[in-house]
Amino acid sequence: MLTKPLLLLLLATVAPTSQNCDKYGVLLYDDIGCSPSTASPCPTEYFCNLTRPENGCTFKGQPLYPGQDIGADLTYSGCEIGCKCEDFNFIRCATLDCPEETFEEDECYNVYELGRCCATGQKCNSTETCVVDGTEYKLGQKFYPKNECLTCVCHEDFNGEFDEKTCQKSNCNVQVRFTEELTKKCAPAYFNFHSEEALCCPDTFVCPDKEDFIKVVNFEAETDSGLTCDFGVEKLKLGEGFSRMVNGYGKDRSLGCECVMPPLVTCKEVY
Repeated sequence: MLTKPLLLLLLATVAPTSQNCDKYGVLLYDDIGCSPSTASPCPTEYFCNLTRPENGCTFKGQPLYPGQDIGADLTYSGCEIGCKCEDFNFIRCATLDCPEETFEEDECYNVYELGRCCATGQKCNSTETCVVDGTEYKLGQKFYPKNECLTCVCHEDFNGEFDEKTCQKSNCNVQVRFTEELTKKCAPAYFNFHSEEALCCPDTFVCPDKEDFIKVVNFEAETDSGLTCDFGVEKLKLGEGFSRMVNGYGKDRSLGCECVMPPLVTCKEVY
């Protein structure tokens, strides 16, 4: 007797009481090892050491001596391996270009594991799935929950929660890719094709320019809070900012920059 395969659909949910702080760009500060203020539900500022060390490097809040290797467990999920401190706060890595296998039949696909950049194998004829934000994922497939800075993998015990077995915070390796920009206290910039809300790994950084016209851009911000953002040698109050045009991924992009979450200014693409 023919029987239909069992199709397991697991729906992802987020507790309605949880506050998503990713919309303020906090992932960047977590990635470089900053300490948050004690304010809740989200920090009001982070405390970061952005000073270039006299020798060696700083990576995710930890000092490194010249020639010291960085463990792959800290960088591999961000698609960099073989990282080493080269002194003057320069970290050299090999960037992974994963050889993804392609399949002629839809029944087969690449599978992944948490904390690993490249596919770890292949799977065929899987009938169990996870459904997240209305999209169905097969066992072993990666997914990225809407408006969250999470990298997740569908597994057979998935119960709809983005727990440690299912997800990890996305790894930006910002201090590998933008070492000089961080030292100069440039502003992380986010292009809007990633997400409507969450500001995860920055696409680029915007550094000070003599043509920048700094003014109040958000009249609802608490400008008298005493909190300020560094932008090069300038200090901007909450709600102060500027506009900038940059070219990224083959097109010109208009950015609105504002002091939102100190110590750095945050730039977002605007229409």
